[in-house]
Amino acid sequence: MTIHTVTLEVTANVPKTVLFALLSDHAKLGRFFNAKYSLIRSGKPEINGIGAIREVIQGPFTYQEQVIDFKENEHIHYQIVQGAPVNEHGGWIKFKSINATQSKIHYHITFSPKIKGTGWLIKLQIQNFLKQALANVIQHSEDMWSSTTTVNAYSRNTTLKKDIPTKARIK
Repeated sequence: MTIHTVTLEVTANVPKTVLFALLSDHAKLGRFFNAKYSLIRSGKPEINGIGAIREVIQGPFTYQEQVIDFKENEHIHYQIVQGAPVNEHGGWIKFKSINATQSKIHYHITFSPKIKGTGWLIKLQIQNFLKQALANVIQHSEDMWSSTTTVNAYSRNTTLKKDIPTKARIK
């Protein structure tokens, strides 16, 4: 069967550590993706690391994805191990810093459809699913980042905005 690919790249006004934390928390992915997620097996050495298996319920489909490579704040590589209408599905999410407060997510998926001739439709669905999810991640991360932190120009310390008097905040 034909191998199809979906590649998306988005930029966010947050450090890559923020994006990584959001996209590596399997149990909470449902707040961004139009699906229900649950962690059914912990990974090692981190709970969401290598070997972790998450169950995804999306519409009529229930499938399981397993993390096969994981480097904190750098990348997550997973594959579907059970239940999807595709074969050979692999996903790679890479996180890159642009500067101290901007980063990129590079999301790449490959798959082959189980039913010949359906690849274009599955590709379109995956693209729409990911575009919306990544837009949700970006919006959430930027809202969270801008409302909770400020950086003191004279130190490397990060301070909660609520701890700084209103007049002292830099916009």
